[in-house]
Amino acid sequence: MSIVISSGHGLFVRGARGLIDEVDEARRVTDRVADILRGAGIKVTSFHENEARTQRDNVNSIVRFHNGQMRDLDVSVHFNSTASGAIEDRAIGVEVLHRTGNQRTGELAGRVARAISDSSGLLLRHPRDSGAVPRSNLGFLNNTNASAILLEVCFVVSRTDVRLYQEHFEAICMAIAEAITGRALTPSAPAPRPGPSLWAQEAWAWGVELGITDGTSPKGQTTREQMVTLLHRYHKAHSRS
Repeated sequence: MSIVISSGHGLFVRGARGLIDEVDEARRVTDRVADILRGAGIKVTSFHENEARTQRDNVNSIVRFHNGQMRDLDVSVHFNSTASGAIEDRAIGVEVLHRTGNQRTGELAGRVARAISDSSGLLLRHPRDSGAVPRSNLGFLNNTNASAILLEVCFVVSRTDVRLYQEHFEAICMAIAEAITGRALTPSAPAPRPGPSLWAQEAWAWGVELGITDGTSPKGQTTREQMVTLLHRYHKAHSRS
């Protein structure tokens, strides 16, 4: 079995924001699930989109990468939000989307959604179908030429969802990997997250490249989240100039 897994949206085409950031967390989940799969001897390729400046180009770039690989399954990792984007206490939950009319991926989507819910306590949306949701209007699902599913892990505006996701991050990633493969896997040690000092070095390098620093090292520590925010603001300002 070979899998290509990618995070939704991109460095410059940001997704949902609330208590957590969709792009940041989708990349965390993508990388961890890929690590677990590789540790089990499964061929997996992961991808994060870092170049596109428009939503259309972002989706096309992700689809193009997937279609350029030899694989059996495409997986896209997302986090959801509500129409209003208002922060809420209520649980909203997890769902996994699949291409309308595809029974195989519909069954897989249901297994993955149920596994995420069971491992974390996240509410299972659409429980009659075990959290599987057919869609006919999503570029990723419609244009990838292998079987494909799209995960909406939880809602970034729900305090309950975010708490459960953060508390059960490792269990969620393991559940995704096991539901995809259909077998129990041995957990591998998670890779350590880069510390602030490493992100400071990357922030300095990116800032020099983009011309938004004077080439001197940042004073103090710079986190990844701060640098992503800086890049996003720079892009918005640059687009208006």
